[in-house]
Amino acid sequence: MGTGDEVPGDLSPAESFRRAKIEHYLERAQEYVLMSRFGMARKVLEGIFAIDPDNSEAKLLSRGVDEALSAILHRGNGQARQHDATEQQSRRPYRSELVLVVDQDERLLVSLTQSLRQYGFQAIAAGSYEEAVETLTMIKPDVVISEVNFESGPRGFDLYLWLKTNAGQYNIPFLFLAARIDRDMLIAGKRFGVDDLILKPVDNDVVTASIINCLSRRRIVAQSA
Repeated sequence: MGTGDEVPGDLSPAESFRRAKIEHYLERAQEYVLMSRFGMARKVLEGIFAIDPDNSEAKLLSRGVDEALSAILHRGNGQARQHDATEQQSRRPYRSELVLVVDQDERLLVSLTQSLRQYGFQAIAAGSYEEAVETLTMIKPDVVISEVNFESGPRGFDLYLWLKTNAGQYNIPFLFLAARIDRDMLIAGKRFGVDDLILKPVDNDVVTASIINCLSRRRIVAQSA
């Protein structure tokens, strides 16, 4: 990290605090990468570079984040691609569709985004309404999955309405995750045109099946238009 060869006992309190802060930021940035929250990882890495511009671990992690975002921004057109050897063995197609997952449960973000990648999708995540909107201003996903109720701030329906009122994003399939699906929620979902409501705790296979079904329906509608 460019901080010398001193052993911890030789460090001043200020330097010990500085190193501990950098280590904390690095751990948090790595956690954000695992959750596919690349925008948040970038912000934390900027904090590290403000403290230690030559930090080698942060530079390596930053390159990985940039490569992940570049792959998302330059992904294909949503069609299945040719299988490689690993994909042929798993019999799961590689797809270029990008799924945005929005949920405040960090364990769910890790589990679901990793599962989506195993099925061949690309995935990016957000932990709040605000983070999701920031992501959507930069990247147009092919599908959005969001929890219905955040602990604070706007609800999932607010994100849905924001998405549908922004030019070029109104036709993106939208799925809700909810700990409880009651009659009022079902009525609201049907009225607004939500593609699916999925009950928590999430079964990743069920989510993936719903995504594929939504994309297939949209493709059929587009071809018949």
